[in-house]
Amino acid sequence: MSRIFNIEELNKYNGKNGKPAYVAYKGKVYDVSNLFKDGEHAGCQAGKDLTSTFAKGPHKDDIFNNFGVVGTMEASFVQKIFQVAPSQSALLLRLALGVVFFAHGAQKLLGWFGGYGWSGTVGFLTSLGIPAPLAGLVILIEFFGGLAILLGVLTRPAALGLALISLGAIFKVHLANGFFLGEKAGIEFVFVLLFLSLYLVVKGAGTLSIDKAIADKLAVK
Repeated sequence: MSRIFNIEELNKYNGKNGKPAYVAYKGKVYDVSNLFKDGEHAGCQAGKDLTSTFAKGPHKDDIFNNFGVVGTMEASFVQKIFQVAPSQSALLLRLALGVVFFAHGAQKLLGWFGGYGWSGTVGFLTSLGIPAPLAGLVILIEFFGGLAILLGVLTRPAALGLALISLGAIFKVHLANGFFLGEKAGIEFVFVLLFLSLYLVVKGAGTLSIDKAIADKLAVK
């Protein structure tokens, strides 16, 4: 079974005092004991993440084909935010969800598309018992969260915010009207938005996104 290393655990495998010599490269941990004598080779120290070091040197990735993989590196909190599933189809979900929330956010924030604008929307939300600061936050999350989903940047936190808004809308507005849309607008539509948002929280933006570009940059640091 492949082991997951954090940086502190990796540091212990420095090739000294009988320890094997491990190094990390682009998220994988390799056993380089047969090359790193006394924990060192060509100025590189074992027990380290050599991703940035090798990026600056003449070596190519295939040099690591000569070494066994003993595990993977644990992603940092920031890396986990930008991680994406290896799929392009998430773009279709992002377009659907992003357009809906951006359009509704534009109604609430700017008064576009026949909306009531900031003051009118805040007035409506406060009439539901939502505090004014929270009402303002809802408007901003819908507008900028929808835009973030469309661009595929900070997708997980944006989708989490939209999921919470959808959940709030279900209980504050639509649940009393039943499930189906009809004249009284039940939870049906918002229910779909909730689970589309939760999917993106779990899976991320997919490969066709700004998040993917950021994740690749973080992977080589």
